[in-house]
Amino acid sequence: MNINCRITYSWFIFLVSIGLFSCAPKSTSPTKSYFLGTSSIKGNHAVNDSELDALIPQKPNRRLLGLPFFPYVGLYRFGELFYNREEKQRKVIEVTQNYQKESRIHENSPRKLEKIQRRYAKKLEKAQTRAVQGNFWMRVLGEAPVYFDLGEVAQNAEKMQKYLYNNGFFQASVGYKPDTIFNRIRVNYLVTESRPTMIRNVSYQIKNYFADSIITANSKDAVLTGKKRYDGDSFEEERVRIETLLRNEGYMGFSRQNVTYLVNDTITNPLTDSLFKSVDVKVRVDVPTQGNKPDRYVVKSVNFEVLPPSGSPDSLFRKDTTRYQGIRYIFSDKRFSTKILDSKIQVRPGAFYSQKKERDTQQQLSLTDQFRFVNYNYTLDSTGKGIHSYFRVIPLEKYQISTDVGLNVIQLQGTPGPFANLSYKIRNVFNGLENFEANLRGGIELVPGFLGNQQIYRSEEIGLNTSLIFPRLLTPGNLFQKQSAGYNPRTQVGLGYNYVNRPEYTRTNVKVALNYSWQPTNTTLFNVSLVDLNILNTQNIRSDFQDLLNELRDQGNNLYTSFRRSFVSDINFNFTYNTNSLIGPQKNAHYFRITLESGGTSLNILPKQENLIKSVFGDSLQFYKYVRWNADYRRYWPTGRRSAFVARVNSGAIYSYGDNKVPPYEKYFFAGGSNSLRAWLPRRLGPGSSVPRKTPTGLTIESPGEFLLEGNLEWRGYLAKFFGDINYAIFLDAGNVWSLNSTATEPQKFEANKFLREIAVGTGFGIRYDLSFFILRFDFGIKVYDPALQRFVLDELQFNKLFNRTRSNFLNINLGVGYPF
Repeated sequence: MNINCRITYSWFIFLVSIGLFSCAPKSTSPTKSYFLGTSSIKGNHAVNDSELDALIPQKPNRRLLGLPFFPYVGLYRFGELFYNREEKQRKVIEVTQNYQKESRIHENSPRKLEKIQRRYAKKLEKAQTRAVQGNFWMRVLGEAPVYFDLGEVAQNAEKMQKYLYNNGFFQASVGYKPDTIFNRIRVNYLVTESRPTMIRNVSYQIKNYFADSIITANSKDAVLTGKKRYDGDSFEEERVRIETLLRNEGYMGFSRQNVTYLVNDTITNPLTDSLFKSVDVKVRVDVPTQGNKPDRYVVKSVNFEVLPPSGSPDSLFRKDTTRYQGIRYIFSDKRFSTKILDSKIQVRPGAFYSQKKERDTQQQLSLTDQFRFVNYNYTLDSTGKGIHSYFRVIPLEKYQISTDVGLNVIQLQGTPGPFANLSYKIRNVFNGLENFEANLRGGIELVPGFLGNQQIYRSEEIGLNTSLIFPRLLTPGNLFQKQSAGYNPRTQVGLGYNYVNRPEYTRTNVKVALNYSWQPTNTTLFNVSLVDLNILNTQNIRSDFQDLLNELRDQGNNLYTSFRRSFVSDINFNFTYNTNSLIGPQKNAHYFRITLESGGTSLNILPKQENLIKSVFGDSLQFYKYVRWNADYRRYWPTGRRSAFVARVNSGAIYSYGDNKVPPYEKYFFAGGSNSLRAWLPRRLGPGSSVPRKTPTGLTIESPGEFLLEGNLEWRGYLAKFFGDINYAIFLDAGNVWSLNSTATEPQKFEANKFLREIAVGTGFGIRYDLSFFILRFDFGIKVYDPALQRFVLDELQFNKLFNRTRSNFLNINLGVGYPF
């Protein structure tokens, strides 16, 4: 008891100390005696607050629940009690001197010098970090105090005024008014935009006829246009656009500096002068010429060289030189098909220089997954207008083995099970840039059984998937080869086998697939699968489990179809449009994906195919015929440097016209879970207003549907930093699945007159831990409206029974990796 008391008092004293440290500012500078408070921007109408707020680099310290307490500053000052900056700086000098001493001793041993350099680089980095940023309390847990500085405020106001001027508000002014609250000073920036400046007309002055025709032909893409507000950024963007256009047509020496502007601001119009000021803009494009001839560069030769592996001298390898389609190929150590390489190289001898073709060639070669790096350079010939192009590459290792181990955690069971992945890759299998990949996965999961006394059983899974990837479209007669050469075409032939052993059943799946993909632009991707065959076989079904399947079938659940021997074939098409950036901050972006799928199509074309398959695999095999579509649209609006608002709509439907009138279970739609409605358990919502189905042991059964409609709204923001970014989210989810089958019960069917009453609504919040290489996500959802109960249940959430799943409402925890959408 005494020990517990001492621990309790120690924590109490510690927390009180942190609070006292954080309450009052502590600064030796008379100009920095108050904390910097929040900033507000008033008076602006055309320019958004977020644009002006981005010009303020100083951000106030984080407070506790909006109160004038700064716990992170308290932790920082607590760390200062144990921190001696002079001592840490002496440590930096000591590490540097020791490094220099050891380097002199081993100056004649390059290998030892390299080891010494690596060892002391880490030591010096740690010492410098501690000298500059402080100890663990100051650097990781705490936050350095941010004080109000009148000089910085004046600079911010000046930057805002320049920004407004650059956006067409030539007469704008920005003032500021400090406002003292407790120990903080809040700054109000007062903006007066005045009348804007509008661009009336834009004209071009280009003396070179050919350059003028190029720019005129692409005038629809002009960034600088009339009848818009003056925007300084658009002037620079237009320079870049013209530079790109002309460089793609041979003007390699053309630079954006050759584009100048003449702005006529003397235009007067009494009818509109009080509303806005008008200007005319003349764009001057000076194209370099040599004598009377345009300064266009011609590609005289193209050379492609495969260099030896990194660190290996050229003398160890014999170089083979060959020519194909006018391009010279030089191979060291490894050979590649010149025919396939020729389809990737867009820079051609005799053609005019094109910056786009140069960069597209580098991109196409990099996407083959054959080369460690792709370097491009050039030399000029004696005339100074001819280009000798050189592409040099270093190949990746031919054989690559990777392993991956971890734990599977399924939300419904909460008991982790180990898994292991072994991947093996062979590059350039037939010297045609092909890749062979094999993935072996084994896992043991601890799952709750459907039957019995709710004991935990062991589920074993082994899967082997192989694929051969060709960097082109394999079609009869090389159809579409030339048209798709620049679109990163790929053909993937796959063969897979999966084995699952559970107490209730044993299941195998053999899969054969042929998939084509190509990427016309950086934002669009097409996938077409002409062959996707699956042979499903379930064995050793326990009698009591079979009884359960029969009982569910009588209730309208088609789970039993998944455990019959089946032949599933389909043809599918997938289109994706994505303007999201892979790296960097969130930007204003769209994402759209649509999938069209036709199952059993070959059975319609070749009716005798079914008899042939049955003669091989047996008469008990069932076949499916269906049509399925799915569309997913997402919209991203950045609201700050680390915040964004995201909206999503996801919908789909499936229609089965086969003998058994049901599609494969895997093709159904489901609602609920970490990427759907997060207040419901995975795949347990619906269909319609039907109540959840349960087994005799109380476990809920998955609820498949044939029509899906769901939407999500999510606000994402930054919370803190601790070895990575800790972000938060607030979300609202709505949607459901319905049955379109005539044999379904009334609550499960989709009917227009009760559609809105069957839309489930959930809300909640999330915590996301962003470690840059992956994101660990926790989403906590609660129900707002439950269609199974036909009422609002938000007020039925009880805080003393948050995790009780037998209640009408509870806190549902979702664990995931990456963002939900």
